[in-house]
Amino acid sequence: MELNHILFIPDGNRRWAKKRGQNPWEGHKAGAESFKELMDFITKNNVVKNISFWAMSKDNFIKRPKKEISFLIKIINEAFKSFTKDKNINDRGVNIRFYGEWDKIFDKKTVQNLKQIEKDTKNNNRFFLSILLAYDGKVELIESINNLKKNIKVTAEKIKENLWTKSLPDVDLIIRTGVKNDPHLSGNVLLWQTSYSQLYFTETLWPDLNKIELKKAILDFAKRQRRKGK
Repeated sequence: MELNHILFIPDGNRRWAKKRGQNPWEGHKAGAESFKELMDFITKNNVVKNISFWAMSKDNFIKRPKKEISFLIKIINEAFKSFTKDKNINDRGVNIRFYGEWDKIFDKKTVQNLKQIEKDTKNNNRFFLSILLAYDGKVELIESINNLKKNIKVTAEKIKENLWTKSLPDVDLIIRTGVKNDPHLSGNVLLWQTSYSQLYFTETLWPDLNKIELKKAILDFAKRQRRKGK
């Protein structure tokens, strides 16, 4: 079964830190390291062309303690700046894009940093990494519909044309970490592209997710039949 697009919904950073008697942001920092290691494995081994990563919902930004958010923004800045300094990013052709309302609610310096990353990688076309920041799929759909001109016939194609994420292909596999006794999706992530996605839940907390667990998820996906309503 062809695998073209994986969506990661990471969960468990704060629980990972709590188990170790650490502050929540230490879990976020460990999660960032896990992300970089997985991206290195994916691009080195040509695992999948399109990778989406739900880094933060808008609710996360609004409702979490200010101190935690401050550290999280710092980690985002440091993680992506160091990530793009890795020569493998351009050598392996990784195109990085950020989706969501991050440019409206993040501080000016962070917005500039993320826009620079997009600019620096815009010509890369071997791998496409989409980072969802301050992202809510319902808000995306509402904005898409509001952008349609009056008196125009609303179609699926017209809605998709106005999505923030209009260039992203359908998601084949969603991997959600940190799930125990309550497998679920949340965050309204890529609602348009996930209608026929296969779901993979693991109890592994995000900072502990490694290439072995990723291989298990991909093997599980390969065994499935995707009927897509047929």
